[in-house]
Amino acid sequence: MLRPQLSGNEREGLAKVGTKDAEAYQLYLKGRYHASKATADGLKKGIEYFQQAIEKDPGDALAYAGLADCYIDLGGVMGYLPQSEIFPKAKAAANRALQIDDTLAEAHAAFGSIKEFYEWDWAGAEREFKRAIALNPNSADAHNRYGGYLMSMGRFDEGLTETIRAQELDPLSPLVAGGLGYNYMVAHRYDDSIEQCKKAIELDPNAMWLHAILAWAYARKGMHSQAITEYEKMGPERYAVSAENQLIASGLGWVYAIAGRRKDAVRIIDDFNTLSSGAHVDPYLVAVIYAGLRDKDRAFELLEKSYREHGGIMVYLTEDPFWEDLRSDPRYADLLRRIRLPH
Repeated sequence: MLRPQLSGNEREGLAKVGTKDAEAYQLYLKGRYHASKATADGLKKGIEYFQQAIEKDPGDALAYAGLADCYIDLGGVMGYLPQSEIFPKAKAAANRALQIDDTLAEAHAAFGSIKEFYEWDWAGAEREFKRAIALNPNSADAHNRYGGYLMSMGRFDEGLTETIRAQELDPLSPLVAGGLGYNYMVAHRYDDSIEQCKKAIELDPNAMWLHAILAWAYARKGMHSQAITEYEKMGPERYAVSAENQLIASGLGWVYAIAGRRKDAVRIIDDFNTLSSGAHVDPYLVAVIYAGLRDKDRAFELLEKSYREHGGIMVYLTEDPFWEDLRSDPRYADLLRRIRLPH
């Protein structure tokens, strides 16, 4: 039997906004349960449940905020689908939530992520995140999204504080737990990252993105064989290049590259090139593999392409573990300057 866990912020929100339709309430809970897995399937199921909740109660602001969150995570945060396809839907859902209730913390948190990933409006994003937390200090979602933003801004201590607070508020969320593991890695706290990722995997062993982050933490620590083994645990079908699996496949290509398995890394690049004939491929994710191969010219060529496309994942340029060998290159600082990210 599905037993979704409702965090403190959701309990308070439902008490304030609420829905008189008991079935809509259950649909909302199921939506949050599936969305918290942060897998492509989980987020799509979350969308289905939130849409059903809205059909039952068109005035359910929380369901609209949940819908916006799913679209945001499908696009910029997890990179499962092209942001040009996803973020207009996210913005429409967040706007509707705010129209229904402009004091809803979750709606402001979602809007902050839209400003961050879609509009690159860093000041506006921070205002929305702070507004969300002021409206509901117990919102795990607001603290988590603000923490991720702060990491992108290079404010690692503040970012970790926010993400740790999010986990305290919602300890059963794989999304929050995995985000903390990733943020520890960004802060070069690799042992903490490895330990936290293992805890997150216990919450959802089938979330392949958690295994990928653990592998990246191993790789950054120089434990290349452990990193490759972590990927191999998934099974080939889980790390193969596909339209909705670009992030995980790209990370494996990078691991192969820095581990000296050049042919395997190049094979994954070839798979991305094949995929690009029938689906959108984010150039950022192919640049990741070239960075691992120390082909800086090709990596920057692809990052420039992602910049021109206004790719949502460009937000991670300051923090992703893939760019360590590129950070001293003047082209890296120039990209950050144009995106208006700290450098």
